[in-house]
Amino acid sequence: MNYILLAFIAAFGIFYFDTFSWLAGSWINNEYYSHGFLVPIISGYIIWTLRKELALVERRQSQTGLGIIAFGILLQGIGVLWSIRFISGISLLVTGSGMILYLFGWEFLKKISFPLVFLVLMIPLPIVDIIASPTQMLSAIGTTSLANLAGLPVVREGLILKIPSGSFEVAYACSGINSIISLFTIAVIYAFILEGGMLMKFTIIISSIPLALAGNIMRITSVLAVANKYGQETAMNYFHDFSSLLLFCVVLSGLFLIGRCFGRLRFKKIF
Repeated sequence: MNYILLAFIAAFGIFYFDTFSWLAGSWINNEYYSHGFLVPIISGYIIWTLRKELALVERRQSQTGLGIIAFGILLQGIGVLWSIRFISGISLLVTGSGMILYLFGWEFLKKISFPLVFLVLMIPLPIVDIIASPTQMLSAIGTTSLANLAGLPVVREGLILKIPSGSFEVAYACSGINSIISLFTIAVIYAFILEGGMLMKFTIIISSIPLALAGNIMRITSVLAVANKYGQETAMNYFHDFSSLLLFCVVLSGLFLIGRCFGRLRFKKIF
């Protein structure tokens, strides 16, 4: 079994070498997936905490794993042929899951299902480009409404927000995508370690999206408020970056409170 496992690992590493290189490059160069390095580390740690349970699982090879491996290889072929990188990333996980199923069986695969699925969050998906424009517009509209409600004179022209001291554009980087991806990843981990039913876990994960958008709207509004009072230069040079960290901490607290709404917080022992 050990020799077969080593052979599978070696073949897997060679076959997906370019995919691993693309993932590492994306984590370094794509600001929206800079958390990518942490995802396999967290998954590996969770599997390590399950080592005693996994040692007791009866290893029963499943031929179904070969079919899944074949499907994963087919996906890799599609990804390489049409240069669709994220399909190669999905293929990597599918093939890896097939290998585990073939070598160790269904019960073993079921035990490590969460850390395997969690690895999807390390793959840069095209969803970022799809939702960027809508979130930019939502942020611009939400900021205008919140600012006017607070008595701040903001006029919106598309993605341009105008105040007496100057104009601000809700640019791609201000769309809130970074906060959504980061908070969603944290929400998935939070839901996993929190004891409770699937409704609670699902609610926590889904709530991370509107929470991140709300935090982004509050951040942009606070930047406009500072600019209106102290000037555009002060707002952009001194307050802009600080506001991102401040408001992210606020939405993190909101995520914690949503979990608390389901009762007393009880966490799994994973440390």
